[in-house]
Amino acid sequence: MPKNKSAEDTLQRFYDLFTSDLSFSEVERLVKRDAPGVFDFYLRDVERPEEQNPFFRTLNFLGNIFTAFLLKLTPSRRIIYVFTLALFTYSFFLSDWMWALICFAVLNLLLAFELADKLTAKDELEIAREIQMNLMPRQAPKCTDYDIACFSEAAREVGGDYYDFIKPQHSKDTTFVIIGDVSGKGMGAALHMVKVQALLQNLAEKHSTPRELLLALNQNLQSVLRSGSFFTAGIASMNGNRSLKLCRAGHMPFLHFRQESGECEEIQPSGLGLGLPDNGKFDSMLEQVEIKTQSGDIMVFYTDGITEAMNMRKEEFGEQRFKKIIMANKDLSADQIKDAILRSLAKFRGSAPPHDDLTLIVMKAT
Repeated sequence: MPKNKSAEDTLQRFYDLFTSDLSFSEVERLVKRDAPGVFDFYLRDVERPEEQNPFFRTLNFLGNIFTAFLLKLTPSRRIIYVFTLALFTYSFFLSDWMWALICFAVLNLLLAFELADKLTAKDELEIAREIQMNLMPRQAPKCTDYDIACFSEAAREVGGDYYDFIKPQHSKDTTFVIIGDVSGKGMGAALHMVKVQALLQNLAEKHSTPRELLLALNQNLQSVLRSGSFFTAGIASMNGNRSLKLCRAGHMPFLHFRQESGECEEIQPSGLGLGLPDNGKFDSMLEQVEIKTQSGDIMVFYTDGITEAMNMRKEEFGEQRFKKIIMANKDLSADQIKDAILRSLAKFRGSAPPHDDLTLIVMKAT
């Protein structure tokens, strides 16, 4: 009886080792999200074969995928992997199971090294994510004219989306509401975002309107961003009495739901992206508009990660669906409207992986 009990305990521990925290959603994520993501990762470095014969085209494609995989390994691990794989195959056909077992152990050791590298990098990215999130406001400021809610999520551990609320010392009645998007994703975009944030917080103390702030930012950005990178931004200044000055530099339009008409319209002042060679066109094209909101009106600032979010069928969330959700929840608070948008977005996207960072600011006139 004790022996049977010991065997049962061993089997139970073995079962728990592989099934703890296992769920259907985890398996679904592996099949629908992780596997396509890994395939796309290697596919970026693969040349499409020009061979017409389907068999040889497939064979060539698989060979290119395998080569792309090898090139991701360090040179020493690459050599060991190929040598061990060849020796394993040779041992298998000769039924030399001792060498096959040794090769199997070496391949698993290489896997352990790669896993350790990944987990170390992931820990560092988690720290970077925490630092980045701490740089942006944890919650929206309290305001007498507007109920404000905000949200930001990176497609990877860190991202290039940015939002901020800056109250300059030179004008206690002014608050800049800023949303922006650095081109690209991941660590490179995140580092540029930090530079942009530092510039904006410094420049906000010297300028009083969104247009002046964006003009000054553009003059500084070309020396900060790497070649080919750019920054889009939308800035509103709250100046009391529910009036807003709006300026946009290549960013998504502002959405304005008017309580009086019951319609949600786009406000799209002209403007080019920041940090791009513009031959003097940036200054002349940058437009600032001023609007007066009424009680119950809703202003929404967002990045393209919302409207361009895709489901498993590669359909985009789109602006029309976005507007309908705002109008359907017009009587709720800013925070409830934000939550309704995020719920609808998550339901639409399903198990599809996020393709871009997403940021959202909702302001409802009180």
